[in-house]
Amino acid sequence: MLDFVVLQKQINEMVFDQKAARRSYDEKISIARATLAEWSSRWQDVVLKIEQSRTSWLLAAGIQGPLDRSYPLPARSKRLTAIATDGSQIFPDRHELSACHLINIGTVVLHYGSGERPLLTSHPILFYKDHDTYRDWNGKRIPVNGDMISSLRGAFEVQELATYAGELALEDRRIVGLTDGTLILWNLEGKPKDFSRDILTRYLTSFDQLKSLHIPVMGYISQPGSADVVNVLRVALCPDNPTNCDRCPYKGSDRELPCEPLAGVTDAVLFAAVLQPGERSPIFGSRSDILREYGSHAIYFFYLHVGREIVRVEIPQWVAQQDDLLDVAHGAAFDQAEKGQGYPVSLSEAHEQAVIRGNEREQFYRLLEQLYVREGLHVTMSRKSFKKRHVTI
Repeated sequence: MLDFVVLQKQINEMVFDQKAARRSYDEKISIARATLAEWSSRWQDVVLKIEQSRTSWLLAAGIQGPLDRSYPLPARSKRLTAIATDGSQIFPDRHELSACHLINIGTVVLHYGSGERPLLTSHPILFYKDHDTYRDWNGKRIPVNGDMISSLRGAFEVQELATYAGELALEDRRIVGLTDGTLILWNLEGKPKDFSRDILTRYLTSFDQLKSLHIPVMGYISQPGSADVVNVLRVALCPDNPTNCDRCPYKGSDRELPCEPLAGVTDAVLFAAVLQPGERSPIFGSRSDILREYGSHAIYFFYLHVGREIVRVEIPQWVAQQDDLLDVAHGAAFDQAEKGQGYPVSLSEAHEQAVIRGNEREQFYRLLEQLYVREGLHVTMSRKSFKKRHVTI
């Protein structure tokens, strides 16, 4: 039972603290926008300083013009096929009778301007063999974990997209591909080498295929929390040239660090003051270490005002460097978000095809149990799982 007399005081303190934090954050945003305006015309100086600096944050790369420049929405193709993929999974459960896991890839193909019916489908993939469920890591044999399965799911999403794109490209049509989330494989750092190589190969082979077909692909990130461009401005604010965060002379003093006024501000908040609906930011490159393995498929990104929010759109290098492909990606990302009332309709539908709901998960395990029994295999499950399935009132 809650004591609301005691709780009321704590709630009052929480609201007061959050109100103060909101005022502080608004001040940071004002400083960030003023810094952007000040340094946009001096972008060459910022680029030179970045090249010579060492920082503890990830910085945007590939700056080739004013940071606050905006690009209008290009003319959108009247005939366009949008392919979107998304995935979900059933992770291994030690309480169940099998250590297997499952990945389900949802694919949606939407045709515009041709009158063709859409395609909505899903592709489940079951993993149960020893090399699927265990990996060698630092000389030890360990079970595949949720992080690894999520990485593999992302690779299958891109593979599925490339497969459908290859089939449709034979019909000589304009095609664009969308996936949900980043194209940068941050989570491969520290993973077993053979596993990382497998995931990278799947991604890069798919990118090779899409590049050869002249089909742009993008990773659509809603509510992005990245601050690559803001971090460029933090370097600009630093009085030292070059900046060296490892030997910062301002640390340890009672005064605020020169770069601290921008800490916590995201790129999306920054560009909300620059972009109008339909407009995108300049193209930026990522400095993530994993991209050294991408070769000609290094990932670039831009921010896009889709009406209800600022989103981050990631694209391979070959899309960023070809104006026609870049315009298709820009126009399609906005158009899909507009049709989906704030989020790409194709990705939303792909999610619906991919998602594994609770009753489907239970049905999956019941099917396993029935088949094990039918084939005379010994069935064991934990008491926890048994009680969950046989609840008595």
